[in-house]
Amino acid sequence: MRATLVQGGHAVIDKNWQEISQDPDWVRQEVARLNEAVDEFAGAMKAKLSQKAHEGWTGWDKPESGIKIWNAMLAQGAAVPLAQGQEVDIANLAMMLWRTNGRME
Repeated sequence: MRATLVQGGHAVIDKNWQEISQDPDWVRQEVARLNEAVDEFAGAMKAKLSQKAHEGWTGWDKPESGIKIWNAMLAQGAAVPLAQGQEVDIANLAMMLWRTNGRME
C-alpha cells in the first residue's frame, strides 16, 4: 500500500506503508539531498533575516509578539498558490514561533 499527499492536483510526497526495507545507499543519498536542501534554504532564511534586521525589524523573540507572528504567517501562507515566492518569509515566521514556543501567552 502506498499513500500519496496530493496538493493542487499534483503528488508531492509518497510514503511506503508496506514496511519494505529501503536500500541503505538510497537512504543515505536521500538524507544527503535533504540536508543539502535544508542548508541552502537556511542560507536564504538567514539572508532575509539579516536584511530585515538592517531595515530595523525587531521584537521577534518577545513572547507578546507571538500572536502577531502567528497572524502574519497565516496571512502569508493562507492562500498557498499566492504564497509562491514567500516560502522563506513563511519559514522565518515559523522559526520565530518555534523558537518562542512555550513562552507565548
